Amino acid sequence: MAKPSRKKQDEMVAKEIERLNDIFEELPQNKKDVAKELIERVAFMTIQLRILEDTIKSKGPTYLFKNGSQKMLIENPAQKSYNTTMNRYTAAYNVLFNLLNHIKDDGNGFKEV
Repeated sequence: MAKPSRKKQDEMVAKEIERLNDIFEELPQNKKDVAKELIERVAFMTIQLRILEDTIKSKGPTYLFKNGSQKMLIENPAQKSYNTTMNRYTAAYNVLFNLLNHIKDDGNGFKEV
């Protein structure tokens, strides 16, 4: 996949926001208000990670850098961005799923704790 246009990326992010909203549908309204912006950020990071993954798959995690007579194998900048984004993505997802931990199964469905 080539890097999608901004319009296509926006569409992909919107679809991911919709998917995440479905997952967190059971949250009470006050928690949904808290989660809204975090869901938007996680959706954006999800799409960016997919784009970075594609770049890494096609170009590799490292490449041969040449500067005059010097040659060295260095990390692909996409790999570095991917690693940094993945750490933040995981942390953001943990916060979102901790919101779900405040909902308890009473045997007949879900209820807020």
